[in-house]
Amino acid sequence: MKKLTLFLAILFVSVLCSACINNIAIQELNNKAQELMQKGDIQGAISRLESSVDLDGTIFETRYNLGVAYISAQEFKKAQTQLEEAIKIKPEFADSYYSLAVAKESDALKILEEDENDQTNTEPQTAETQDDETDGLKNISEEEAKYLVDTLNSSTELYKKYLELKPQSNDKEEVEAQINYLEETISKYSQKYKLGQYQEQTQDIE
Repeated sequence: MKKLTLFLAILFVSVLCSACINNIAIQELNNKAQELMQKGDIQGAISRLESSVDLDGTIFETRYNLGVAYISAQEFKKAQTQLEEAIKIKPEFADSYYSLAVAKESDALKILEEDENDQTNTEPQTAETQDDETDGLKNISEEEAKYLVDTLNSSTELYKKYLELKPQSNDKEEVEAQINYLEETISKYSQKYKLGQYQEQTQDIE
């Protein structure tokens, strides 16, 4: 729902000359990647950025931009890895938390996407499946529900971190609405699959 609107706000960041003064090749790779992204060549951009990381994995802009490119390619787990590395390098950059939240949220919500080719949709309805439809929630496995709840919890905290670091953000109201949406989804699936105890355990670990 709001996820796509938020996604459009994720942008590349320019590589600072001072960040890679000893390696002009890295800046050229990043600049070319940005150009390719603007042209819609996502895989081309990813290829350049991966080469840049191979040259030097300590540059924030490269890690962050690669994470954004992976999100565009819907490779959400790879995006998470790169954005987590970007946060280690530059923890005060708010948009890294925002982008990581989108990556986690997108990965989790894939579980709820309707698969038109799913043969189970042709199976006769039972009282149980009818109940699933009436409560407005997709019937998923308990393992998937745990992953969904855990990942959306993490995504919610990342959105909150983004707002903490960027309290005057122009998209503050939209992000707050997204947080509310995710919290409602978490609550519904926690109740449906009786995951209250599971949530308490994961919070204690964190």
